[in-house]
Amino acid sequence: MPLLAALQFFELRSSYIDRELNTPFPATIQALTDIWHCTPRNVKMVLRKLADLGWISWQPGLGRGNSSMLAFLADAQDILLEVAIGQTKKGDVKGALELIDRFGESAQVKDGFLEWLSGGMGFTRTLVTDMMMDTLRFPVQRFIVTLDPASIYFAFDSHIIGHIYDTLVDFDPITETFRPSIAHFWESSPDCSEWIIHLRKGVSFHHGREVTSEDVIYTFDRLRLNPDLYEQSWLFTGIEDIRMLDRKTVHIRLKEPNYLFLHVLSVKASSILPADLCRADEAAFMKQPVGTGSFKLVRYDESVCILEAFSSHFRGRPHIDRVEIFFLSEQDAGLLKEPDWSRASCTEQNVYNGYLRKSAGPDAEWREVETISPGCSMLVFNRRKEGPQSSLAFRRALDLIIDRGQMIADLGENRIYPARGFRTERGEAADPSKKMEPAADIYRLLEQSGYRGETFRLSTHTRHVADARWIQRRCRDFGIRMEIQVRRAENMADPGFSPEDDCQLYEVVLGNDEIQELELYLQKGFFPSALADGMQETVKASALAVMSDPDRRNRWRRLHELEDLLRQSYSVLFLLHKKSNTRFHSSIQGINLNSCGWFDFRTVWFQPHSLA
Repeated sequence: MPLLAALQFFELRSSYIDRELNTPFPATIQALTDIWHCTPRNVKMVLRKLADLGWISWQPGLGRGNSSMLAFLADAQDILLEVAIGQTKKGDVKGALELIDRFGESAQVKDGFLEWLSGGMGFTRTLVTDMMMDTLRFPVQRFIVTLDPASIYFAFDSHIIGHIYDTLVDFDPITETFRPSIAHFWESSPDCSEWIIHLRKGVSFHHGREVTSEDVIYTFDRLRLNPDLYEQSWLFTGIEDIRMLDRKTVHIRLKEPNYLFLHVLSVKASSILPADLCRADEAAFMKQPVGTGSFKLVRYDESVCILEAFSSHFRGRPHIDRVEIFFLSEQDAGLLKEPDWSRASCTEQNVYNGYLRKSAGPDAEWREVETISPGCSMLVFNRRKEGPQSSLAFRRALDLIIDRGQMIADLGENRIYPARGFRTERGEAADPSKKMEPAADIYRLLEQSGYRGETFRLSTHTRHVADARWIQRRCRDFGIRMEIQVRRAENMADPGFSPEDDCQLYEVVLGNDEIQELELYLQKGFFPSALADGMQETVKASALAVMSDPDRRNRWRRLHELEDLLRQSYSVLFLLHKKSNTRFHSSIQGINLNSCGWFDFRTVWFQPHSLA
């Protein structure tokens, strides 16, 4: 069905929305030129095209005083649904929904579209050129901000990047051990300041070329030599020298001992890039990146991300042939029906946060696993800007105003514990009986701070608007004028402060290793963009000292001291811990979930037949 003709038909119908089907009415060429914004000659061509499609009838007026007659023969809403389905089959879900929102006369068309879309979600098996294709298709209520490993900030981006690329080594958060990946062996000096990395033979990029030492050196030099360009450069500024010993061996010398260097090599930011393609045109490469991962990217735009299995992956081909991820708004995604996951299985069992998924047979029911998200939401003050937040008394007053227990009671949903630190083990359970600090103390601190009703600007993401508005209402009760600036994640290059921000509300998700916590202190978009110069230098020196400490317990003690410094200076207000709920059919065997609740596409497979 021609999209342009459909758009012209929808515009025409919208202009005569009260006219009934199959009932002619007078219309002039001049009126139609105003609708379509084209010449009379083009209007006649469009009318002929719509008539040929059987959507309208057009009878030109013959002679002076005889009006031309127009009639609608087809239901525009039926055609709209058909066009939306056709656009979605081409991968343009966003465009389909925009058409429905623009021309849909009632909720019926969108309901019908989402009903159709729901039927294609989940796992499907289709016959394609004599081969069975297994497809995993699902919607997400967010967008991919970047597929450049050097610029990762968001967990969803990291998850997709982990399927397109591979790192030199992998870290298993369950066993807290490292395993070979692109590198099959590594060795280091006793003080971990010098490393030799041995690359596996036969590891190929998606475009067919084998990985060599040149790709490793290019990947790491790209970050370490451009600290102002890439957010993840902090990981590699400690490299003094990196050179090729041969095509499959790399020598790395560090400026200082780094006992976390294997962790550095395992994070998604260290994913190995093909030097030839990325060096030739980096901007074009990042729109359609090529890695060595289990899946290759075949489409990536504002509507959809499509991955296909990489048959030549060095660890073996994934069982799923294709993954299609549709980007929908929270409202539209919430109207979709639950997909049928009952024939999904997994190649490995996995224990995550104490829960083991096991097969329970084809008649088993849906189950839900509740886990506490490893991280917290927090309010980070911009100490580099003049404003109310530059006063310690003001920050302390705001801390007292934000009654975390009441916030949980009022907002509910996935909010579960007040936070006193990044992780729950340093937090406390919500106590509904806990009373708020006396209002007199808050007013005394505000008076001490010199606050005189200035506007205080809070910036946050769309996902945290409810929390921000709750804080805004609490502040209003105490005479604080708070303005909220909402930033859409897909439009953000990084979470750093804009010049006009007084504070930011965001959430961090941490892993089980020290690197992800160090990222908050050393990656420029997090605390370095917020802390005053003197404190920033102290924090940076203390964070770097963590990496050179050989004792793991000492490293965590240092990290806890940094966290205490943030809390005691009220530079950061820790807010809430949240829970995540993962629904799965009890016939699913061992789906591997990461700390954010996303499951590993590499291990899932269909179970079309089973013993009854």
